[in-house]
Amino acid sequence: MEPNTLGRKLGIGVRVASKMLLARATQNTPPPAAPSVSETVQQQATHPTQVYSARGKAVARGSRKFGEAVWGPFAHASGVLWLEVTGLFFAIFTFFFAVNAYKLRYEWAIGPDHQRFLVYSLVTLAFGYFTFSSFYRARQKEKLKRQKQ
Repeated sequence: MEPNTLGRKLGIGVRVASKMLLARATQNTPPPAAPSVSETVQQQATHPTQVYSARGKAVARGSRKFGEAVWGPFAHASGVLWLEVTGLFFAIFTFFFAVNAYKLRYEWAIGPDHQRFLVYSLVTLAFGYFTFSSFYRARQKEKLKRQKQ
């Protein structure tokens, strides 16, 4: 939707809503008694509430489209960015534990730090999985977005 079109629709909706509010606020007459069924049927064809309800529905539809146009891309971009930043933090932890496991690489079979080496190796694998799965999910989200377009 183009900005000019969006501005027009939003401006028209605000003007219609303000006119309706002013019209109701300036009415000093008490509400009329409930009309009979035949009077209601006759009034439905020409009653101004139909115009107002149609305008209200148009405003609601326009605001829903506005929400889809603005919130949808924002939510998508922030979701992908969140997955990538999370993957980056997992990568930092993966690197830290991998460096420590590499320092203890000669202790893998037997030695005083054998358990520490195993723990560092397992934690490195776990954080490596989290890193790759986070970036993989971000790419899948991007692919899904492209396919919808």
